[in-house]
Amino acid sequence: MIPLVIHLLNRRQQKRLRFPAVRFVLISQRRVARTYNLRNWLLLAVRTLAIIFLVLLMAHPLWETGVGLSARGAPLSTAIIVDNSLSMQVRDDGAPFREAKQAAALILEALEDRDRAALIATNPAGRAEPRFKDARETALKDLEPLAVSAGTADLTAALRTGYGLLRQAGGQKAMWVLTDLGLPGWDRLSLPAVGEYDPTIPVKIVTVGSPEPAPSATIKSLEPRTDHVAPGLDLEIAATLVNFTPGAIPDVAARLALDGKVRDEKRVTLPADSELTVDFRFKLDRPGSHAGYVSLHGDGFAGNRRHHFTIHTRDRLNVLLVDGDPQRALVASETYFLSRALNPTGDVASSVLLPQVILPGAVEQVDPEGYQVLVLANVPTLPPAFVARLATFVERGGGLMLSLGDRVMAEDYNRTLWRNASPLLPGPLGERRRVPLDQNVTVAEVDLTHPALEPFADRRLLDSLRSARVSSYFEVAPTGGRTLMRLSNGAPLLVEKQLGKGRILLLASTADSAWNRLPLKTGYVPLVQSLVTHIAGGDTGSMDTGITAGTAKRWFTATDHAGKRVRVVDPNLAEREVTLAPVDGKASGAFDGNHVAGIYRVVSPGGGLELPALYAVNPPPGESRLERMTDDELQRKLGPVDHEVLSAGALAGGGTRTDLALALVVVLILTLLFESWLGQRNYE
Repeated sequence: MIPLVIHLLNRRQQKRLRFPAVRFVLISQRRVARTYNLRNWLLLAVRTLAIIFLVLLMAHPLWETGVGLSARGAPLSTAIIVDNSLSMQVRDDGAPFREAKQAAALILEALEDRDRAALIATNPAGRAEPRFKDARETALKDLEPLAVSAGTADLTAALRTGYGLLRQAGGQKAMWVLTDLGLPGWDRLSLPAVGEYDPTIPVKIVTVGSPEPAPSATIKSLEPRTDHVAPGLDLEIAATLVNFTPGAIPDVAARLALDGKVRDEKRVTLPADSELTVDFRFKLDRPGSHAGYVSLHGDGFAGNRRHHFTIHTRDRLNVLLVDGDPQRALVASETYFLSRALNPTGDVASSVLLPQVILPGAVEQVDPEGYQVLVLANVPTLPPAFVARLATFVERGGGLMLSLGDRVMAEDYNRTLWRNASPLLPGPLGERRRVPLDQNVTVAEVDLTHPALEPFADRRLLDSLRSARVSSYFEVAPTGGRTLMRLSNGAPLLVEKQLGKGRILLLASTADSAWNRLPLKTGYVPLVQSLVTHIAGGDTGSMDTGITAGTAKRWFTATDHAGKRVRVVDPNLAEREVTLAPVDGKASGAFDGNHVAGIYRVVSPGGGLELPALYAVNPPPGESRLERMTDDELQRKLGPVDHEVLSAGALAGGGTRTDLALALVVVLILTLLFESWLGQRNYE
């Protein structure tokens, strides 16, 4: 410890001596260090610039003047989306669509020979799959036949197609959208549904048409107001008109035309921003297929002014009733309730079903081919010659209904109608069963899946049938038939059988009130009418108010027609074939080329198909709502997509788009050479 203290006390103090020669060395060293620091900072800056130029080169920057119609530099791949929805036609007498085609032509004409373009329609309407084409003239040829569709713009599908094409292209890329910014189409746009999109590809939206809102109205829908459709009957259809305008539209003529002739007209004032229903009445002068439309006429408003519909009808059904138990008092006759159910008003001019009553003795002089349905009501026996004609009648598509009673001889029916080459009974008849007075046998089961009994899904009608008491009936053992109604004791009451193209119905009880209370129920009239219409081959007629443009038309027919072809002819006379395929026990076909509004014809080259010969296609009513997408709404829809909204007039100024890639490559090479030289000097 003491030696350490002595050492510290006697330690020599350090003296700093300055040598003049060393002083000059230190000054020189500091001067050289400053030079090296400057070179290092300069080298860092050059290397940083090289990285920046490389990033810019990978970003493929462009220098644009004006709207950049023509391109300079690398070849340009351009996707041009043309809005050809109905709003482009109904607004300003079609001016928006004409402007869109002119704008597309300007874009195509500005291309160079090495550039490529693809024309994409928002409503393809059966056009060929879009693809890039090298020759500018070829792209212009695609533009010429482009026409307006009857549907709403599918901008989601159009953008998906455009991005898909540009994804596979090299060089410069651009996308143009020529549209009226109609709200119905743009409101449906979903950017996530577009799929993979490139936010770096500039999208230029060129607006066409007047930006001012136009008064607009259209026919929203048609609704038949008539249960039975047949020639000679008073028919009624209701048209719902809608006004999209804040102000009323006065003096509008609403007309109904059928087969090219105006049948009814109403003059109305369309209330502001609301709907109005107009009823039309008319008659058919012949059976068959008919084409019609409701149209609006007036000044000062735009929108789709025509809604098509079709009518399919056969002639009125002639029904022959053979009364096997006629009485002096008409109300006591076997066919009294049947004839009243078929024609409740007794007015031949207004009835779809035309019943005629004869006695059994007159059947030998009857030609069944003059009728669609024959009803044998409690007829004791039938002559063999008439049975043979009856079998031929049913096999060819006629309808036969048999109701039993106390005059029917079961053994004779089994011999003449069951034990022969073409059995007209769904099964042999057994004994007559009388229900004791102390028992309550009623209708228990009704096959609501059967077409003729579907109306009885209405609870009130079904309860009226089920409350009907049955006091007597014949036993029936159905063989290959379908039981449509069954009693509470399990016995069949109504059985159906098919023979050839025709149908047979057997009612095991009477058609009058002698053995049951069915004729006294509210469901009796619709039951008889539905059964007779069914065995006659279906409905007497129907009105079809059409399908919406862009949706598929489907048909269903008998399964034995599977493999057959039908030809569909659209309003522009273009034809396509559809092959029927077996689906769930039926032959089915679908046609998806319904892009033009109007009447389509269905032609069966081989014949024999029970398909409507005509059907109607109508635009969606929303296409007549001529509101435009606002800038804020458009920004929310497109989100991260780099887009710019231009007017059609801006295209007249042209302009260029120059690719800076080559210039950046040159600058990058020079920068790297300078960096290399500077780095070598720095280490010398």
